[in-house]
Order: sequence, then C-alpha cells, then structure tokens
Amino acid sequence: MLRFLGEKAAAKRQVLNADSVEQSFVGLKQLISCRNWRAAVDLCGRLLTAHGQGYGKSGLPTSHTTDSLQLWFVRLALLVKLGLFQNAEMEFEPFGNLDQPDLYYEYYPHVYPGRRGSMVPFSMRILHAELQQYLGNPQESLDRLHRVKTVCSKILANLEQGLAEDGGMSSVTQEGRQASVRLWRSRLGRVMYSMANCLLLMKDYVLAVEAYHAVIKYYPEQEPQLLSGIGRISLQIGDIKTAEKYFQDVEKVTQKLDGLQGKIMVLMNRAFLHLGQNNFAEAHRFFTEILRMDPTNAVANNNAAVCLLYLGKLKDSLRQLEAMVQQDPRHYLHESVLFNLTTMYELESSRSMQKKQALLEAVAGKEGDSFNTQCLKLA
Repeated sequence: MLRFLGEKAAAKRQVLNADSVEQSFVGLKQLISCRNWRAAVDLCGRLLTAHGQGYGKSGLPTSHTTDSLQLWFVRLALLVKLGLFQNAEMEFEPFGNLDQPDLYYEYYPHVYPGRRGSMVPFSMRILHAELQQYLGNPQESLDRLHRVKTVCSKILANLEQGLAEDGGMSSVTQEGRQASVRLWRSRLGRVMYSMANCLLLMKDYVLAVEAYHAVIKYYPEQEPQLLSGIGRISLQIGDIKTAEKYFQDVEKVTQKLDGLQGKIMVLMNRAFLHLGQNNFAEAHRFFTEILRMDPTNAVANNNAAVCLLYLGKLKDSLRQLEAMVQQDPRHYLHESVLFNLTTMYELESSRSMQKKQALLEAVAGKEGDSFNTQCLKLA
C-alpha cells in the first residue's frame, strides 16, 4: 500500500496484530479468523516462549504439554498456509519423526497420571507427512503417509478384535469402543485422502483415482463430492468420456438425496463438462442456472464471467465480476476472483493500473496480513 497508494492510505489500514489481542488461545483464534496469519505466527511464538519453548530455545531440554504441542501445530500449519515451507521444515526438525519418548503421556506421570499414548495431535502427524511434497519430495511424503496408515490400520484391527488401541486388554464400554472405531476409521480415511492428493501432485492419475475410491469406503457420505472430484481430474487430463461416466454416477447417487446441494453439484459438473469441450455458451447456461438457485455461489459466478470472456463479451464479463465483488466484498475478495478481474482490466483498458489500485484499496479494508497481493498483478 505504501508503494502504490502512499503513506496516508497505508496509515489508514487498521489490522489486528499480536499486540492488539489477548495473549492466549482466544487472541490466537481472533487473529486466525481475521486472516491475520503472520500476526498469529508471532503470537504462537510468544505463547510458546511462555511455555519455556519457542524463540532461542532450540536444542535445550524442554517439557511438552498438550497445550504446547497444540500451539506448535497451529504455528506450523500457519507457516505452511503462508507458503513458508522451509521455515516449517526447520521448526519441525527438533521433533524428529514425532515418536520421541518425551512426546508421550507416560513421560510425564506426575502431570498426566494414568494417561497413555502420544500427545502429538493427529493433524500434526499429517502435516509433518504432507510438508515434504511442498518441498519437492512427494515420494518422502508418500512414505511418511504410508507409515501413518500402517499404524492407523493396526489400531483399528486391535479395536475390532475387542482389544485396546495398543493391543492390550481393554476395559472400555461398548459405546466407548464404537466411538474409538469411528474415530480411527475417520483418521484412516483422512490419511488415504492425503495420499491421493500426493499422488495427484505426482501426476500418477491411475493410483490417485484408486486412492480417492478407497476414501469413499471411510466417508460414504462424501461419495458425490469425491466422484465429482475424480470426474474433474479426468477433465483436466482431457479424458472427456471418463469424466462424463463419473458425472453420471454422481447424478445417480444424488437422486437419492434431497436438497439444493445435490442439484447444484450436478449442474456444476455439467457446466465443467461443457467447459472441457470448449462449449462456453452451454457452460454459461448451467452456471447461470446455479446462480438462480444460489445467487451467492462464488465458483459459478467466477466461471460464468470467464465463459463470457471466452464468448467475446468482455464488458459483460467485467460487469459480472465487479457486481459480485461489490455485492459482498468480504465474501468475494478472493484471490482467484481478483486475478481474473485484474486480467480483464488489462484486456479492457490502458487505465488498468488505476483500477488495480482501487482494488488494492478495497482489499486493504477487508483482508488480513496473509493476503497475497501478487494476484492483483501490480508490479
């Protein structure tokens, strides 16, 4: 803002930072909900320092608690969300493979009497495994996910045999065991989903599709969404026939379901199928139909505008995107929408820079410190 709009405009921008919120989990939630992720990373560092960890404590003896590990997970997840993958890898390093003795409840019998097992949040294990694919090592990610999957499968097998998670004798009620089985089935499905995403990144489409099919077993209620996703992968690699087959399967599954979401999903798939065939007029018709049912659908709105652009209706396309952004800036000032809008400004007029700066001003009043200004193509 300082560079493009000057000191006065930059001074007007009011965003929350680590100093302006409560120094606790409450303040952390506040920063994350306002998308001030960089400030949230700073606050995590301060809260970890209060736990005797964090800045300048690397390599020193330390005691973990469930709270401190939750803080580490939030901080690492935010670093990944901000695209600071190298920083996340360096901060993960002292934790090794997340199975060191001091990461278990048994290591602190005076603090957690009678508790057993790992204190590491399951999502932190997934993040630790997934991180490597963002650093250009997808095979390492896949290996780590396979190790997590093996442990989840073993625990699930123990529970289904009436044993405790670790294979010992269990004194848990039937209800408690069923809740545990549901939890570990859900976790196994989550690992499978991460593996599928990793295979997709590696462009191993056959194995990725197999893995997404395996996820349906653990999340049957998500079958239409997963089948739609597989269909869209087929579209991206140019296999229109297979995409059509999957979209027909989605229509069969959604026939059994009531409600608007199923109808919207079917129409969205039909629109994308026409997009894949370069039939922009038909695609636009389906996107418009979705907007009649759900006027706030950002995906349909954005894609309808792109269809108009390909149909040579630049002014109409611009009007549609601008109306969408003005209607609810907090909801629609999304990076992909703004990227499309700025691209259209460049096509439309030599005054595109002034219009981009006006967008920057609009974004400054609504977005937190995590917004990626590159989507406005100002440089």
